Amino acid sequence: MKPTAPRVNLNWIVGKRIDLACFIGGALAGYMVFIMHAGLGWDMLLIYLLFVTFLDTPHFFGTYLRTYLDKAEFKDRRRLLLGSLSWLAAGPLVLLVCYSLYAGGVANYMVPFEAFALAVGIWAYWHVVRQHYGFMRLYQVKNGENTPADRRGDGLLMHLGLMLPFVVFVLRHPESRQAFGLDPRMPAVPTLGTLGSTSWQYLVIGGCTLALIYLIAAFIVRQAGKWRRGEPINGPKVLLFTAVLSLHIVVCYSASVLTAPLITFSAFVTIYHDIQYHVLVYCHQQNRYRDPAVARASGLAPLLSRNILVFAATALAFGLVVRCMGCGVQIFNGSQCFSPRIVGKVHLFGTVSSDTLLGAFFLGFPCHHYFVDQFIWKPSRDKGLRRDLKLDQGRAPA
Repeated sequence: MKPTAPRVNLNWIVGKRIDLACFIGGALAGYMVFIMHAGLGWDMLLIYLLFVTFLDTPHFFGTYLRTYLDKAEFKDRRRLLLGSLSWLAAGPLVLLVCYSLYAGGVANYMVPFEAFALAVGIWAYWHVVRQHYGFMRLYQVKNGENTPADRRGDGLLMHLGLMLPFVVFVLRHPESRQAFGLDPRMPAVPTLGTLGSTSWQYLVIGGCTLALIYLIAAFIVRQAGKWRRGEPINGPKVLLFTAVLSLHIVVCYSASVLTAPLITFSAFVTIYHDIQYHVLVYCHQQNRYRDPAVARASGLAPLLSRNILVFAATALAFGLVVRCMGCGVQIFNGSQCFSPRIVGKVHLFGTVSSDTLLGAFFLGFPCHHYFVDQFIWKPSRDKGLRRDLKLDQGRAPA
């Protein structure tokens, strides 16, 4: 008798427990942080400071561990890794443009830097979107999904399903509205008698919402069609979509998020991203250095990835050092919590002081991380990465 094909494929990236707890269940951390603000009314600036220090900044270390501290990886990617360091100069160069405008008598001489800072914030969110898309692709590969309909439909849902709520959030939050030159207060909600003069902002929000509903409905219909045809459902991918889409929709559409400082928005949606990244890097390192010959050729990285305690302690130490450096020059919110000022403020030009320049320099670090990460996580082009992520083990037939 021919064996019955499974109705649901359950091939995981690392394993059932780790995937469910971290790659999918990590979304619960986002809800927890959101409840701290919306339900408990805790100080979000303090929560944000703790989040950035103990989780977000340490996740940058995962990129450095995989690249600069791995001798073999650094040799293979030397041009990328050295050239990408130029991102550290991006902020100061933009301030140089601002100085040129200031010297030329332009009143709004800080607009280039404000636009740069805004672009970095948008890039940060896009970076989160791309990582979730990457996990979706990993689940597609592990479960043998490679049809054009799956790639196209799932890709649209992941990208637009996260970007559309973000557009709604940006149009509603008072600080982001002000950053885009809009009145911090939303226009009055249209009624039946004023539908003809509805603000374009409500039209955009309505359009985003309808498009989001359509994409989710199309996904559900596509899964139902597979079930009727007897094709297996990709269980981990469906769970990932459920986790990430619901988190972003709840946060971005909530009224409570509008009362949180804009900078703290990243804590709600990025903590999930950070948990995924820490766990993926650690598991990758464990697989990579299991071969003693590879470990011997890789320099310091194998030592810092030896076990979970060493890996976590090193990442946390990195986060604390970077945060204390930033607090020492008073460029981070909540600086007084960590260290006194170690560098005096020096006026440079207009409203720009030395702390602005140092802050511009620090903005280069996330830019560098976002840039490098989009090249080092390409398993379709990197056989070594496929091996280290074990993408061909436990893979469902295509």
